[in-house]
Amino acid sequence: MSSDRLEIDKKKIIADAAFSVFAEHGFRKTSMKLIAQKAQMSRPALYLHFQSKEDVFGFLVLSFFKKVEAQIHTLLVPGADPTSLLSDVFDAFDPDGVMAVLLDAEHGDELMTVKNESVQAEIQQIEANMLKGLTNWLSDEAQQNRIICAAPDITAQTILSSYYGLKSPRPSYQVYKARTSQLAQLLGKGLRS
Repeated sequence: MSSDRLEIDKKKIIADAAFSVFAEHGFRKTSMKLIAQKAQMSRPALYLHFQSKEDVFGFLVLSFFKKVEAQIHTLLVPGADPTSLLSDVFDAFDPDGVMAVLLDAEHGDELMTVKNESVQAEIQQIEANMLKGLTNWLSDEAQQNRIICAAPDITAQTILSSYYGLKSPRPSYQVYKARTSQLAQLLGKGLRS
């Protein structure tokens, strides 16, 4: 195994431990000491991989968005039922049950509002890629007369904005899942009308 692969694996182990710590203590009260303890390593060893809790958090957020983007990319196939596809797209925003932890954790609001400038540009690019992929799918499906969509770009923006709005005010995970299901049904039916 290459040293780069080992480094990525070690960072993932640390990030998984850190996610638990962030969920339990919140961002402000989490320290590198707590992360190191949860990852079962010394603080000096932790600092070999991450310089600060902000770096760890940025790695977590970026990893989350990369997983979501990859999953959505695989879902946007020709001829997919719009309701099922949108339901699956919304489910893609919950890799490994992350949303259940964030929505039901005491510090979920804090964690969902932390901004990390070091990865913001990459996240914006990933979001732009997801928007472009959804726009292209809507456009292709409309051209094949499988859906009705006069403005794919605006429709894609509306779909993603509606999804992001489902989390405000912060619901329980159970309510969030009901909201995503309802939104997928409403939007899917609208594209079929």
